[in-house]
Amino acid sequence: MLHDLRYALRMFLKAPGFAFIAVLSIALGTGANVAMFSAVDANLLRPLPVPHPSELLTVGSPFNIDNLYISALFASYPDYVDIQERARSFQGLTAFTHSSVGFSRGAGEPAQARLAAVVSSNFFDVLGVAPALGRSFHSDEEGVVILSYAFWQEQFLGSREALGRRVQIGNQSFVVVGVAPEGFTGVNIQRRPSFYLPLKDWPRLIGQPGLLDARDWRGLVLKGRLKAGIGVKEAGAELAAISSDLERDHPETNRNQRYRLRTETEERAGENPIRVYGLGILNMLAIAVLCVACFNVAGLLSSRAPARAKEIALRLAVGAGRGRLIRQLLTESAIIAGAGGALSLPVGYVGITLLCRIQLGRDLVQVPVPQLDERALLFTIAVAVAAVFLFGMIPAIQTTRTELAGALKAGEVALARRRFPLLNAHNAFAVRFTGKNILVAGQVAISLVLLTVAAYVYGIFRDELRQGPGFVAERRLLMSFDTGLAGYSDAQTERFYARLLDRARATPGVVSATLSYTVPLGTNAVVTIVPEGHPLPPGKENVTVWVNRVDEFYFETLGVPILRGRALTETDTASSPRVAVVNQTLAEHYWPGQDPIGKRFRLTNAGGPAVEIVGVTKNGKYLYPGEPPTEFIYFPRRQETSRILTLIASSAGPSAALSSPLRDAARNLDPRVPAFDIRTIEDFYQKKVVDIADVSREIVGAMGLMGLALAMVGLYGLMSNTVNRRVREIGIRMAVGANRGSVLSMILRQAMTLAAAGVAAGLLLSAGTARLLRLYPLNHPIEPSLYFSITSVLLGIALLAAYLPARRASRLDPITALRYE
Repeated sequence: MLHDLRYALRMFLKAPGFAFIAVLSIALGTGANVAMFSAVDANLLRPLPVPHPSELLTVGSPFNIDNLYISALFASYPDYVDIQERARSFQGLTAFTHSSVGFSRGAGEPAQARLAAVVSSNFFDVLGVAPALGRSFHSDEEGVVILSYAFWQEQFLGSREALGRRVQIGNQSFVVVGVAPEGFTGVNIQRRPSFYLPLKDWPRLIGQPGLLDARDWRGLVLKGRLKAGIGVKEAGAELAAISSDLERDHPETNRNQRYRLRTETEERAGENPIRVYGLGILNMLAIAVLCVACFNVAGLLSSRAPARAKEIALRLAVGAGRGRLIRQLLTESAIIAGAGGALSLPVGYVGITLLCRIQLGRDLVQVPVPQLDERALLFTIAVAVAAVFLFGMIPAIQTTRTELAGALKAGEVALARRRFPLLNAHNAFAVRFTGKNILVAGQVAISLVLLTVAAYVYGIFRDELRQGPGFVAERRLLMSFDTGLAGYSDAQTERFYARLLDRARATPGVVSATLSYTVPLGTNAVVTIVPEGHPLPPGKENVTVWVNRVDEFYFETLGVPILRGRALTETDTASSPRVAVVNQTLAEHYWPGQDPIGKRFRLTNAGGPAVEIVGVTKNGKYLYPGEPPTEFIYFPRRQETSRILTLIASSAGPSAALSSPLRDAARNLDPRVPAFDIRTIEDFYQKKVVDIADVSREIVGAMGLMGLALAMVGLYGLMSNTVNRRVREIGIRMAVGANRGSVLSMILRQAMTLAAAGVAAGLLLSAGTARLLRLYPLNHPIEPSLYFSITSVLLGIALLAAYLPARRASRLDPITALRYE
């Protein structure tokens, strides 16, 4: 092996240009895949930080939003208790949810908004996580808290004296009984809680004492650890039987509630299919770049085969076996892959750095961070090894199939290979589908697909930025509050927000102010409705629609136009009839060609409360850039109390200047209700839309250019090799009367025939790729003009890549060429 390595290195030193291009090709292809794998790993594949994470499964009843393919699993507390008692497939079953709470180390200190994991008492036992300090929860324990390791370090400087200390959470006092281990960050990749509270304490904290008794409130996530020897199918069958029993015992709340199992990866994908879709596109592009890179290196190796024919023939003649020679050639490929894999890490690091620019700009929710860690390193090694066989095996076998007699007698190519003529066989430059030609045509085909997808994604984000968000983002400030942090009742919540609005509107520099449950492109809520006068498909009893609860000045403050009817007013209160404002998409879907004003829909089911439509707004963006036309409803905030609201203030000058006075105004009302997620809408829009769009465009643009460059290098290399091997033939043709133009046209014809064959194959592949892109209902069809533009550019660059060696061939001196060997 050492002999093979030394020999391979000597061969590369004799051809440094070949070695550089080959290593760089693999580095680019592998680096793109390393960056994309790191993103997929962070969002989907990275295991939970618990022992034996593959044994943990999510248990719940699906919550579906059909038009967005969202499907997450949730359960009610009574159902959790019943499943825990009846199921025999699990070692343990735990329930939890996340909640924002107010935290202070003492009763007199201002509260901080923190994220808490509210968990059942067996949470740490089921996960197999032992506290680093103190103990875990006892059965049905209340009034105690376990700190996360990072929060313990931040608030108590890692002191053991934190144990037994009383802290203030909301309006209640809790005793610190433990500290979670350092590596444990919870069981949700976007939510890292500061501490863990017993589930029994949660209803009192948020002011809803009967919440855990409601079987129709499904807001808990269940995690179950399978018993040894129990399979997912067996456990799923048991859950199906339990679901049927619960439906029979509680038909009013458990109708059509089918509990099922999902792996962690499946549940993450169901919770955020938008992210999965985007990652899927980026990974498809990265794989395409790797394929082009491997084809490029395989073509370069195949081009070297004729030059090494005599060497291989000599070694075969003196007794070397084909297996021994293939091993030598694969060793050379392994060196290329190893060097390319090593150089791919900096390339991957650049890609990961780009991806890390994507942030949400929120205090309590985080974006999973891609990392260049040991998992990425193992992936790099696996890709490099796969690349060895992908680009090295076929050229190695081809090179060793040498005709000994021909190779030993002459310097001409003497490889035993089958050719498939594409043009007239009498034309010496007829295109034959040899291995090299197929690889080059394949490179062009994959490059066309790569450029099509890259241009498609680039166009999506370009159009989104051009269209804007559908609301005014300039000079607007956001500031969120949660009265549940202080344990407010509904009446106290209403008084707090009324006084907050009065003080905000009286603050110098504030033009207008309003309250909203969320903001456009934020995390919206959903309701199920039954539109009156519109029959639903068979088997469907209601539809799920995104909603927001807003104050009367919401549309004015954000500049959202009312197209028909009226906006919500301060008279739309809990004592008045239920009303709503809907957007154009919802109105046109359920009442096409009709005036939607005065139409009604019912909440939950056909027997639910009726809601009258009083206004229609212009469509906007509600969830993410590139979303299709989405149905949306605005409810009056005053008709249903919400403890979590966002203050939106518009200003005459820079909105950031309002941050301090508005925060002080809120703190003067009650320091136990802290402001969090304080940001300007411009900053929010920058992080949520512009940064994502810019990063996505840079990544897809870079991968498209890499694929195009690699394909053109492959075409240029093939034509240069062809010209070099046929110098004597070109000299003979020119000596018997062929002019420079005819030589130039013959070589260009060969190159462009290969490029055209690749384009034709690429168009067929692109048609299939277009179907994949439409699996998710993006409102951006692929226009035929896009194919025409990309094909024209690709053929133009291919012509340029082929012209340089063709021009060199046409300028050969016939006398010199005739003497060439």
